[in-house]
Amino acid sequence: MNDCVFCKIAQGSIPSQVIWENEDFLAFLDIFPPVPGATVVIPKKHMDSYIKNANPEFLSNFMEAIKKTMDLLDTKLEGNIRTKLVFEGLEVNHLHAKLWPMYPGVAEEKPQSPASNEELAKMAE
Repeated sequence: MNDCVFCKIAQGSIPSQVIWENEDFLAFLDIFPPVPGATVVIPKKHMDSYIKNANPEFLSNFMEAIKKTMDLLDTKLEGNIRTKLVFEGLEVNHLHAKLWPMYPGVAEEKPQSPASNEELAKMAE
């Protein structure tokens, strides 16, 4: 879709800090991270954002991609005790999973402005 921001990220026409990908899925850092390391996982092909509309075979593959990304966040982010998985799809109509690392004493808070590319690049390392 021409006007979908996630399709543009998947196509590489909008820059992002990719932390994992395969042929069908892409995981990148959220530019409005409610916690450090917040990540979005998308199918590279456009799909409706309501997860209940996806077919079971696709969902199995999507969950495998999400799990691989969660494993990465769980092992690489210092202090992350577990990664939360959220499906809501209200902001962008492209199926996506939000992964939020959970840190002791850190509350989720949506920032008013996007994180800088430098901040995201440092987190991606």
